[in-house]
Amino acid sequence: MTQKQFPVVFAGHGSPMNAIENSRFRDGWRAMGARLGKPDAILAVSAHWPTRGQRVGAAAQNRQIFDMYGFPRELYEVAYAPAGSPALAARVCALLGEGAAPDESWGVDHGVWSVLCNLYPDADVPVVPLSIDLSRTPRQLFALGQRLLPLRQEGVMIFASGNVVHNLRLVDWDSAGGAPWAERFDAFVRDSILGGRPQDVLDAARLAPDWAKAVPTPEHFLPLAVALGAAGGDSRPEVWNEGCELGSMSMTSYLL
Repeated sequence: MTQKQFPVVFAGHGSPMNAIENSRFRDGWRAMGARLGKPDAILAVSAHWPTRGQRVGAAAQNRQIFDMYGFPRELYEVAYAPAGSPALAARVCALLGEGAAPDESWGVDHGVWSVLCNLYPDADVPVVPLSIDLSRTPRQLFALGQRLLPLRQEGVMIFASGNVVHNLRLVDWDSAGGAPWAERFDAFVRDSILGGRPQDVLDAARLAPDWAKAVPTPEHFLPLAVALGAAGGDSRPEVWNEGCELGSMSMTSYLL
């Protein structure tokens, strides 16, 4: 078993095209994979697996899910289907307790594989997907993340994929950055995390005036709450891949 304690990774995944197009964000994913080295396994908290009730992917072999439409053929030719780990899934269920159930119906969706195919392109690290339980509040998901903390000393990387800002209704395909409201909200979250105030992130719906535009639906924001909980109280957070794209999406990522 690996002795290294892995940091928690929150990655903004943005457009699926980031998986294959040359961009500074893709470069950042590749560089981060080289920097971190390989864990024994990855627990992947996915914005694209929203559920009612907590689900833990328990399949021995993950299937790759192409849960996006209308993109170039080259994107659908990306092959990334790492092994699962029923043993890790059972360990996660035990840590989370009553209400967490094993589930073999899911796999690695594009929020996960679009990033991991650049962090670990050989698909040689087992991945266990973890759903986002939409019946839980950000504070409850933070507490769920805290229960996962022991995994970091067991060779497991906790990898959360979402977007701090994610509003598909306001996407501007010609924008290389973010709209002013998106940049402001992204900065609020960044300053709260770097300032040691994760509770402000959990309370962003009340504290941040741009919340309604930045987070019109919660599923892409909530993986960050899990990641912040799993980081523990002595985290020294680091920002990477900072910035927005398409006007209404934040790619800003955190090492926690």
